Amino acid sequence: MMKVKALVSFAGALTMTKGEVAECGDGAALRSLLRAGYVEEAGAPEGEDTKPPEAKEVKSHARKRNNRQPPG
Repeated sequence: MMKVKALVSFAGALTMTKGEVAECGDGAALRSLLRAGYVEEAGAPEGEDTKPPEAKEVKSHARKRNNRQPPG
């Protein structure tokens, strides 16, 4: 399976609208569409890491607001 982005709208064995991103498993149709210039491979943009981001701790801002002491 390959994720592709439609450069133009088309209909047939695979139907997509311009700008749509989809996964295509039909090798013959995919090769034909790539050769015709109807689709391009839709991978991660250059320089972007394809690994999922690690979970980061989310700090609560509510706690900070509630712990403020009145001036004076």
